[in-house]
Amino acid sequence: MKNISQQLYNQILEVMPIPCVDVCIVNQQNQILLIRRKDEPEKNMWWVPGGRVFKGEMMKDTAKRKALEETGINCEVSHIIHTAETVFSTGPNNIPVHSVNVCYLAYPTNKDIIVTLDNHSSTYMWIKELDSSWQLHPYVQSCLLGAGIRYPIQCDPTNHIYY
Repeated sequence: MKNISQQLYNQILEVMPIPCVDVCIVNQQNQILLIRRKDEPEKNMWWVPGGRVFKGEMMKDTAKRKALEETGINCEVSHIIHTAETVFSTGPNNIPVHSVNVCYLAYPTNKDIIVTLDNHSSTYMWIKELDSSWQLHPYVQSCLLGAGIRYPIQCDPTNHIYY
């Protein structure tokens, strides 16, 4: 795959949507990996690993590549769990970003997982359920829901109503 210059990428960002692939990596405890982004768009927000598709690269191959590049985890990529478009007012070099996103489910090929983040993420966490205090982007929420992650069930014991 051929990388393009930042100047050309900026020109493309100005006029076209970017095809992107994201990955919900599921460990043996059925937890999913979230990373905190260092870059725009969505700087400092929790996200799933992913990035743009290169010309000539199949989307499943992109998912495998991005999981390895961003987390150091070699994965077996399963199936698509969510598709969407995202539009951000800020992006690289303050250029608004419009992306067409496909999110895959993936499983590490090694049971002994060591997360090694690239320079685009500051930290990570494995989650088993959603927490409403995280203020996740709706796209990320939809990916996690597609992967089977849910908000915890709460119960009012006085009337046995679950919400």
